[in-house]
Amino acid sequence: MTPQAVVDHDDTTIIGQLATNIQSGGHVVAAQSDARPVDLNSCDREAIHIPGSIQPHGLMLVAGCHDFRVHHVAGDVEERLGVIWKDQPLSALITTTLAGKIDALLSPGAVGGLIGQLQGRTNELLDVSAHRSGADLIVELETASSVVRPTSTALDGLAEAAAGFELSVNLIALCDRAAFEFRHLTGFDRVMIYRLLDDGAGRVVAESRREDLHSFLNQHFPASDIPRQARALYIRNLIRVIPDVSYQPARLRPDWIEPAPLDMADSSLRSVSPVHLQYLVNMDVKASASVSIVKDGVLWGLIACHHLSPRSLSYEIRAACRSMAGSLSRQIKSKKRRRLIAKEFASVTLKMTSSRCFPGRPRSKRLSPIISTRYAE
Repeated sequence: MTPQAVVDHDDTTIIGQLATNIQSGGHVVAAQSDARPVDLNSCDREAIHIPGSIQPHGLMLVAGCHDFRVHHVAGDVEERLGVIWKDQPLSALITTTLAGKIDALLSPGAVGGLIGQLQGRTNELLDVSAHRSGADLIVELETASSVVRPTSTALDGLAEAAAGFELSVNLIALCDRAAFEFRHLTGFDRVMIYRLLDDGAGRVVAESRREDLHSFLNQHFPASDIPRQARALYIRNLIRVIPDVSYQPARLRPDWIEPAPLDMADSSLRSVSPVHLQYLVNMDVKASASVSIVKDGVLWGLIACHHLSPRSLSYEIRAACRSMAGSLSRQIKSKKRRRLIAKEFASVTLKMTSSRCFPGRPRSKRLSPIISTRYAE
């Protein structure tokens, strides 16, 4: 019997199932010292978009849309930016040029993203991204990559991966190639392609890993592994990274007293479920990332990445992951369409063969073995 998994609240929760099997011999226990059972229904209701804290490798500035003045922060803003932030205009913290680019986010239908780079107090180069959350603007700052790659090199890599996806003969070969390409791009020790099945359960359909790591290939996991609200966030926020699972959350300062909590659904730095973090610790995973595979607006699956030491992904690499996931999604759709066409062709050919070519023969002998096996996956 497959043990019921303890649910992770907002990340690649197949880890919860795997850690349950590894750490408790198939018995479900909470990731707490008292080892009490976890209420799966409670997990399904957790408001994962309003944690009130961030992962501390970055900084968050929260300003009002009406005046662009900073009223809350998270992370070590004073040390890394060297500024007094309370009630200051964004331009005083991130330069007038970058603050000016945020104006566009106030337009209807505007989508947030990278707005530029900023030099920190100790010459630390920071990537700066911004998005709107209700009546507030959220600005996030993360350490920029120290490796500068020419744009042409990045584009060539994405084009090569896309060509490999297109040449894959079927869905299994496509997922195998995707696991390889995402591991090559991210440098993680293990990359798994996790497919959601029609009943909501999931299965690891492909994997690329270090040779000394055991395999999770073909493991099945229940639908409860990824709660409804987490699936919605995976569609909305396509990539999720935890550079160091042992982090201590950096809470918003000062305490948030508004009636409605700050919605961090679109935040890259949004803090992670403690349950999920504990499972990663149980498995000796020190860093993780997940990339959504969305097909026709529906979550088809996830690209789940694990590393055995802390590892970050720069904004540049995350953008490449999103692009590559888009190419993968298009090829999944293409492979499915080809498979349906092949089945229709086989069906028509069978009918033609049955009625015209071999009258009187048993039906089982009329279908060419080529037709019945050529497009099998």
